[in-house]
Amino acid sequence: MSPWQINRLGKAVLQGAVFAYPTDTIWGFGCHPLHNLAVRRILDIKHRPVSKGLILLASDLQYIEPYISRGISDRDKLRLQQTGDHPTTWLVEANPDCPYWLRGEFTTIAIRLTNHSFVKQMCDSIRAPLVSTSANRSGKSPVRNATQARRQFAGELDFIVHGFHTGGSKASKIKSLETEKIIRTS
Repeated sequence: MSPWQINRLGKAVLQGAVFAYPTDTIWGFGCHPLHNLAVRRILDIKHRPVSKGLILLASDLQYIEPYISRGISDRDKLRLQQTGDHPTTWLVEANPDCPYWLRGEFTTIAIRLTNHSFVKQMCDSIRAPLVSTSANRSGKSPVRNATQARRQFAGELDFIVHGFHTGGSKASKIKSLETEKIIRTS
C-alpha cells in the first residue's frame, strides 16, 4: 500500500472502519480499539461473544500503555518488547479504564508488539494500537490472503488490505506476563 492509501485507511479507521489485514502471524480483523461500534461489528462478523476479549496489536509500547495497568514494572515492559522465534501475545493486567469490549470478562488484556510493516504503518497513522482477532467466523479456519477475505467477507468489511505478507500460518503463543503460564501454544 502506498503512503496515501495508508493515510486514507487510517482516517477511515478513526471514523470506525473495520478491515481484514495480514499480521505477523495470521490474517486478522481490525479496527480502532476505542470505537465500540466497530469492535461490535467485528464480534458480529465472527459470531464471537464480547466476554472472550480481543488482542491489541501495536508496533510500539506507547500505543499499548493507556490500556495496561500503570503498575507494570520497567522489567516487564522490556519483556513485552522482546521478540522470539514466534510472536507472543501477553496477558497483562488491564488499566481499570480499559473498555469491557476489549478485555471481555477478564481483568487482563491481551497485547502483542510487532515489527510487521503494515501494523507499524497503521499504528503510526492512527497513533493507537489495532484490535486484532483472527479473520474467521468462530470455529472456522482463518483466511490466508486478501482473495479469501474478499470471498468470505465481501460486504461485511470496509477494507481488505493488499500488498503485505503474514508472518506465517500459526496464531501467536499466548502467555501470562504475571505467571509465565502458557495459555495457548503456537
